[in-house]
Amino acid sequence: MLRSIRRSFTEGIKGMVKNGLMTVTSLLVVTACIFVFGVFLMCIFNINYMTDKMADNYQVKVYVSKSVQVESDTLGIFIEEDISLTPEQYEEKKKEIETLIIGTENVDISSIEFVSAKDRYENFLETLSDKEKESYMYEDTQHFPLGDSFSVKLEDNSKEISTIIHLDEIVGVSEVLNGNEIYASYASAGSISSSITDAKYEEIKAGVKAKIEQIPNIDTDNIEMIDGKKYFADFKAELSEEELQGFVGLPDDLIEDAFVVRLLDLSKAEETIAALSDIENVKNIENNRELIAIIENLEDVVKTISIWIIVVFALVSLFIISNTIKLTVHNRRKEINIMKYVGATDSYIRGPFIMEGILLGIISALISFFISLWCYEGLLAAIASGNSVLPIVTSIAPFGLIWPELIGAYLVMGAVIGAFGSFISVRRYTNV
Repeated sequence: MLRSIRRSFTEGIKGMVKNGLMTVTSLLVVTACIFVFGVFLMCIFNINYMTDKMADNYQVKVYVSKSVQVESDTLGIFIEEDISLTPEQYEEKKKEIETLIIGTENVDISSIEFVSAKDRYENFLETLSDKEKESYMYEDTQHFPLGDSFSVKLEDNSKEISTIIHLDEIVGVSEVLNGNEIYASYASAGSISSSITDAKYEEIKAGVKAKIEQIPNIDTDNIEMIDGKKYFADFKAELSEEELQGFVGLPDDLIEDAFVVRLLDLSKAEETIAALSDIENVKNIENNRELIAIIENLEDVVKTISIWIIVVFALVSLFIISNTIKLTVHNRRKEINIMKYVGATDSYIRGPFIMEGILLGIISALISFFISLWCYEGLLAAIASGNSVLPIVTSIAPFGLIWPELIGAYLVMGAVIGAFGSFISVRRYTNV
């Protein structure tokens, strides 16, 4: 095996020397083809490098709402309290009211649900912080701030006022309130603010963060918190006196606190942002989707162009190497025929020619690599000195990061093209 390889190598070198000018021509053409292929390959490497860098710097801001989360599109239809009714009579009254609610225009019948005074009160308490629960001043355990009710949604919210008027006219209904009014009634009854307190806000933020960490594409080691008050204060500090006039009277906590998160895979940004938006108490998501689109489009364009460039120049290289080897084969055609007739195997005959093609490809690959190194380092130096006419992009990968993959691709392409081109040329002369 080693003897056969050594023979093929020696004969391949002799063939290159004998062909002289044709060998030099092949080396120049194949070197040029591989170099152009390398230029596009380096573009792909750098786009991937820039994409990774952008992904590291790409941030999504998840703003946590300070507003009390109530079902503002849900109405509470409260049943008039009547202590003279027996339990059976009260159940009958509930059925009558429910029947009339069902018959009211614009009510979503499927949403009708009975909510006891106790359940609604306990739901309200869940919106408070532990400290607020302890200090809540409503202590009448026999009577709750609001009584039993039916919870309903409307088919068309633009007709809310007229629908409330019709529902309020139902016999046995004490009042009809929307979600915000219900919350305000409970808050007022317990002498607390109807807005979220700092203590509750901290609990909400902790809950939002825990849900963010459960999303697969989130870098959980790099979740940061932005203080909304500080962010707003820093923003105003950069404004002139005249510009500040437009912010007079606005509260210091106008901007909610936000979590800054990074994604592990930008290609999954759309679904990840959708998952973040679905988290309870998230007010809005701030992200640069245009940047993602630009990155993805740039990758697609360069990869598509590169594939066609590789195919075209590979075919050109095949043609040149094939003709170079064909010249050698043609000059030795009588020798090949004699070897074939005396019993030499096809592999024995083809070996030196295929080796010659491989050597041509490898030498061309090495020349291309050093030309690429010289050009790439020159580009980096020009950009660093500020003399480049090219715009400074996000970042260019150091040559030390890409050279192993680059030289590997060069050598593989050179060897494969050389071997295949030689095989095509020598095949017809072994079929005797």
